[in-house]
Amino acid sequence: MSEAESAGRRGSAGRALTEFEVVDTALGLLDAGGPSALSIGAVAARLGVEADAVSSVAGNRVEMERAVIERVLSGVPLGPLSDAGVEWSAAVIQFALGLRDQLLAHPAIVTLMMSGPMDGPAADGPVARDISEALFACLTRGGLPAQARAHGVYSVLVQVLGAVALDVAETDGKPPLPPESERVRQRRAALDDIDSARWPRTTAHLDEIAAWNSVDQFVWSLRTLLTGMVAA
Repeated sequence: MSEAESAGRRGSAGRALTEFEVVDTALGLLDAGGPSALSIGAVAARLGVEADAVSSVAGNRVEMERAVIERVLSGVPLGPLSDAGVEWSAAVIQFALGLRDQLLAHPAIVTLMMSGPMDGPAADGPVARDISEALFACLTRGGLPAQARAHGVYSVLVQVLGAVALDVAETDGKPPLPPESERVRQRRAALDDIDSARWPRTTAHLDEIAAWNSVDQFVWSLRTLLTGMVAA
């Protein structure tokens, strides 16, 4: 790195910025204020440096957003998907639960993920591709034919992202989210005013509907999806 490039990566106090520091700060801003709070300028202000110093490390805003997505996805355990000792559908569910936990820990990340391709600047290639590769391998281990594998990987990811997005939509979107029991209680209370004469079938299932954002519902949906893949 040239002297000029090195200087560009330093803050006002002359200290060198690291990619980890920039991305960590960006993730903190995302958690606190959502995608609209995330910008090169905001990260620079939080770090007490010039915007150019952040740009020299993180690139432009889109590149920084992708790096934040990479940071979150890199915390998702992929081990179960490649563990021959774990039955393949159980492995997918374990993976999906880990992905769900990671996304719920950073509620605004799903909105960010849906705003563009997940092809961040990881040194060894985007983590999202590692995830899809591991899922393909797991579905292959389960004996699914090629077309079912292709549709299946997409379906699993959509199931997780969609479920998390709907769960987060009923909160303020800031971590930590309320415990599941509290979120289910709030959903149930909001259903009390439903007109049973107009929607009798809906009101017959209010307790189940209140638990749509629960982990039990999440696992049930995944199991049903995976069973359908085998039958398709």
